[in-house]
Amino acid sequence: MEKERKVKTLSIAALIVAVLGLTVAFAALSTQLTINGTAEVKAATWDIHFANLSEATLTGTATVATAPTLTATKIGDYKITIVKPGDGVKYTFDVENKGTIDAKLGTFTKPEPVCTSAGTAEEAAKVCAGLTYTLTYTDTGADVKAEDTLAKGETKNLTLTLSYDSDSVPSNDVEISGLDITMVYNQN
Repeated sequence: MEKERKVKTLSIAALIVAVLGLTVAFAALSTQLTINGTAEVKAATWDIHFANLSEATLTGTATVATAPTLTATKIGDYKITIVKPGDGVKYTFDVENKGTIDAKLGTFTKPEPVCTSAGTAEEAAKVCAGLTYTLTYTDTGADVKAEDTLAKGETKNLTLTLSYDSDSVPSNDVEISGLDITMVYNQN
């Protein structure tokens, strides 16, 4: 029995020495890695607007009855008088992104002009068929369209054109409406 007790004592002592040895070995083979930091979300600014509306560039005998008004979000209330084929008007203006977020043109609506006459509907239709109404990028001549991008800090110059290129001259005045263009920019 005494022998058993010595064996047990030696076994327990060996086990304690082994556990202590593993602890020291583990401590020698371990490394602590630490990542420290902070983050901040900066407030974004959204500032897309019209600027720098030019004077009208007139072709033929076209005249400006009422010059357009310019605000940050609207170019409007203009009236052009066209007398004969070859008459037209062009305006250039900028669309600026002074915000901190890239944008894209989400909605672009440019309806077809609507012509009405004190004369016949056929006469009004002939006038409308002879109209050219476009909104293009001045530098490339490409049509403005939905999904076009406007990066933060970017300015794009656009050209709005209305011209009458028909051989037909109406015998009555023709009112042209439906020239309202809507551009809705969204976050890109």
